Amino acid sequence: MTHTTESTTLFPTGDRGHARAYADAWSSVSEALVRGMAHALSNRIATIGTIAELLRVSAEDPAAMSEMLGIETRRLEDLLEQMRALSARHSGRMEAMRLSDAVAGAMAMHSFHPERRSIAVTVEPGDESRPVLCDGIRLQRELLLLLDAATQAALSHASRVVRVLVGDGAEAGALPECGQGTIALSVDESDAGVAYLLVLPALGAGA
Repeated sequence: MTHTTESTTLFPTGDRGHARAYADAWSSVSEALVRGMAHALSNRIATIGTIAELLRVSAEDPAAMSEMLGIETRRLEDLLEQMRALSARHSGRMEAMRLSDAVAGAMAMHSFHPERRSIAVTVEPGDESRPVLCDGIRLQRELLLLLDAATQAALSHASRVVRVLVGDGAEAGALPECGQGTIALSVDESDAGVAYLLVLPALGAGA
């Protein structure tokens, strides 16, 4: 197995020099996610409408239909919550959170990207003893941009896998500086093909 670290054009937290590029990248990603979420929203509404109509015209197994309606309603509520999170503004409020939770949320949101559904994204937990102290909305956007860059790279290299390593498992010397933490997009070549490794060591206080 060979392991190399590619140069990236990702946008480090706090790097004002790339403000325009960051804004353009976020506009592109968020626009794609809104399209995907709008499609999912239409599906949820159509399904709820179908169940409601079945309940109206048929008395067969109303308990099962009611259960299905409850499931679809909860899915709709979850989708609306993700749409609100996508449009939320930076709060500037520092909060402690675990990277595994932040990555899981970003992965769930990025799964709505209509052009990236063929990419399998997996998480490899690392040593996550230190929590992240940061603006949760800001971190979410950083993670979404990183996931988007990783999945785009996977597509361009005919790979269909992105592995996310969460925690402090990376060698700091191999990573570019990023604010008070580090990020990198690396290539891991093996007999199974080429996979992209998104490394996110835990950020320090005030990141």
